Amino acid sequence: MQRKLKLNKPLLILLKLIVYSSFYYGCLWVLNTLFQMDNPSLAFLMTISVIIVFRGKFTEITQRIIDRSFYSRLYRLKQAASDFRREMNETLDYDELLIKSMLFMEKTFSPKDYLIYLHRDVAFEKVHHNDVVKDFQQSIPFTTEDVEDSPFEPAMQFYSLEQMWMSWPEYRMLIGEHIHSGHYRFFIPLKGRTQIVGFALFNDSIHNYLNVPEIRDFLVNIFRTASAVLENASTYSNLKRKSLEMELLLEVIQNITATLNLKDVLQGIIENLSLLVSFDAAAIFLLDSRQKKLMEKVSIGYRKGSSEKIPLKLNDGIASWVIRNRESNITPDVRQSGHYYAVRPETLSQITVPIITQGNAIGVLVLESNEVEHFTHSDLRLLELFSGMAAIAIRNAQLYGDSVKKSQLESDLLDASKVQKALLPRRVPTINGVSIDVFNIPSRIVGGDIYDVFRIGQDQQGIAIGDVSGKGAPAAMLMAVAYAGFKSLLKEIHPVVTVIARLNNFMVEAISTGHFLTFFYGVIDREKMTFTYSNAGHNPPILLREDKDPCYLRDGGTVLGFIANQKYVQTTVNLQSGDYLCFYTDGVTEIMNEKEEEFGEERLADLMRENYGKPAQEMRQVIIEEVKNFASSIDFQDDLTLLIVSID
Repeated sequence: MQRKLKLNKPLLILLKLIVYSSFYYGCLWVLNTLFQMDNPSLAFLMTISVIIVFRGKFTEITQRIIDRSFYSRLYRLKQAASDFRREMNETLDYDELLIKSMLFMEKTFSPKDYLIYLHRDVAFEKVHHNDVVKDFQQSIPFTTEDVEDSPFEPAMQFYSLEQMWMSWPEYRMLIGEHIHSGHYRFFIPLKGRTQIVGFALFNDSIHNYLNVPEIRDFLVNIFRTASAVLENASTYSNLKRKSLEMELLLEVIQNITATLNLKDVLQGIIENLSLLVSFDAAAIFLLDSRQKKLMEKVSIGYRKGSSEKIPLKLNDGIASWVIRNRESNITPDVRQSGHYYAVRPETLSQITVPIITQGNAIGVLVLESNEVEHFTHSDLRLLELFSGMAAIAIRNAQLYGDSVKKSQLESDLLDASKVQKALLPRRVPTINGVSIDVFNIPSRIVGGDIYDVFRIGQDQQGIAIGDVSGKGAPAAMLMAVAYAGFKSLLKEIHPVVTVIARLNNFMVEAISTGHFLTFFYGVIDREKMTFTYSNAGHNPPILLREDKDPCYLRDGGTVLGFIANQKYVQTTVNLQSGDYLCFYTDGVTEIMNEKEEEFGEERLADLMRENYGKPAQEMRQVIIEEVKNFASSIDFQDDLTLLIVSID
């Protein structure tokens, strides 16, 4: 049975007045024309009689006309929804689905009636579809870490903006300017199975739909389905994009590390930026700490003569603000920014990323666009990763340039050692129930050993150790590249074996033929009391239990950096309280005494047996002292790293 649409009372009264007035003047005309009678009273009585007799019938006819118009619109809505659902199942491409979604909205609603924000990275980004939306901010910062007790948590439904404002004060930043504008009245969250997709705003035009429960539920179901499909497409798109980004980053790394000439490195960075982000002009500024100025080193897209406004003092412009605060910045509209230092008249938006090494900002990447709100948080995330790798290339080029200019390689290598130490963990973060102690020393000023210790949530401990082939500066540079690649893979949680396999492909692309990396990566799960690992040709760590029978952790695969797409395996071993894990590089076991005998794995395991029960720090000290005594020297022939883990 079809539900009647409730008539708007003032509208119904107006319609009746128009019809009854028309009937009155019609009667007056008939009396004058046919009967030559000018009798308003009789015309009035005839009108009153018709009103008394046909009032109910007129209301019914009016109701039918309005219902017919409304349900005609409803039919078109259902037809468009049916086509939309079919089209959603035809592709997994996020951009194509978004276009189809916006076409559905245009067919169903007037463009001025709605506004859509989609969640991307750490903000809601506005979707442009009409001139009205230009009045509202492009990006609303928002993280999805905590969505409990929010409009996104219950089952999807429409809320009035007043209800949103009163029920969830912490979410007022999403609708503040919209509720004050008076243009929009309703809010519907867009949420998939596991992720927030975005939200939509509607004005009063949707009110009649929401008054009919069946239609309201129908609309909610459409948005729920669209959210799920967009979520799936977003996941697929992100995986595809990350794969492409990794390929591009590898290509860029190869290009910018192909030379140690600083000017060539900077020019390579600028030219390769266009592979990652679109822009109309770009520049790299490096900090001259003595003059306390940012000096433009390379640029593209600027007119001749514009460089006269450069260098920049450290209190001028967005770039100076970024380097002082060591924070990236997106400026959607430079005309609205009090920090913008005008160099290029066409520029309307800008993204600025610091170049940081050793915790200090040494320069900035500046990208400019002729469009308002051109740069996104996705661009920012990618540029920050690129900036970190560019920092290594710039630093290496600077070190090399200094060594050539001053012929003091020793001084440059000391600086490189500081960079290397800054890359490796300064402290060892541990989870409850796990104690860790680390010793690392290069054989020269810089070395090729790499290690990392980090937490994964509350109950998991990540441990990595590796050794780059070679010694000195070349090994240190490869170590920096390997460490940057490994850390980039930790942006998301992957199985241990996946990290090893991807790092291998990264190293194949990033290092030259003849070099390689032995690497071991594992994760301690304190709650499950397990250790999952994969060994890529590294010295096998020793697991020592209470029975003092050492277990060598060898499973994994070949060394990293030789051949792409190698197959690796991961293995899980059980842990118990009192267990020890000993991680080391060949600087420990291959060190020789005067008789040219190696220290060896067996001697290392014997030391662990003899000192079983001691804290991790004491066991590490005993082993290092024994290694020194064995070699009869305080200097080591090779880079040496030793990491002792005890399970409490």
